[in-house]
Amino acid sequence: MKALKGGIGFFTQIPIGRDLESFENLRKNLWILPVVGLISGVLIAIPSYFLFALNIGFVAVIFYILVEGINHIDGLADFGDAVFANKKFEALKDTKLGSGGAVFIISYLLVLSFSFQSLEFLGFEMIYAIILSQVCAKTAMLILLTTSKPLWDGLAKTMIEFASKKDLIVGVLLSILIFVSTILINYKFSFFLSILFSSILLTAIYRYYVLKKFGGINGDIVGALNCMVFAFSNLMFLILA
Repeated sequence: MKALKGGIGFFTQIPIGRDLESFENLRKNLWILPVVGLISGVLIAIPSYFLFALNIGFVAVIFYILVEGINHIDGLADFGDAVFANKKFEALKDTKLGSGGAVFIISYLLVLSFSFQSLEFLGFEMIYAIILSQVCAKTAMLILLTTSKPLWDGLAKTMIEFASKKDLIVGVLLSILIFVSTILINYKFSFFLSILFSSILLTAIYRYYVLKKFGGINGDIVGALNCMVFAFSNLMFLILA
């Protein structure tokens, strides 16, 4: 429970409180990340469903940001700047928003708004889509943290210190279990297990790119992946629905 509290407190804005003991438990139990995604997904999806029912679905993206926070989006911005910069390491460390970061943020919010609006037509199933997309996003972060080396001293290095292959295996199996369990509620979602594996493939491609271009990861690179996989998974639900 301490690890779960640490994960929710560190990776979301849910007011559960933050303390050193919970954070240390999180670092030693990174496999809990898919569960963090499950909980944050529920807290995003259910209110979003009712917002669409009230014809104010545009608020859903804002509500998503309130739950998830802006740390991952800030990471996406810094990563976007680094992608287009000649001096990539300096761009990652620069706190100013450049044109590359602005393009990435605008594109992300547009894709997210489009996918949320389109998921409305799934009816109650949009809840599953948002929840499982969050699970995919947090699983992607787990994979990156447990299979990469840090660029420098920082949050990523702190998180990676105790990362193990056991965390990776248990976390991925837990994600699969979460997806498979939806079959008990809606049989159609047996087909959507492919979304999880598609997001894992995207993570592998992303990992290959960042290790080739940067040689390691930092917090911004991890946060950017969270955003990309969340948006990608929502779009995949629309395609397969």
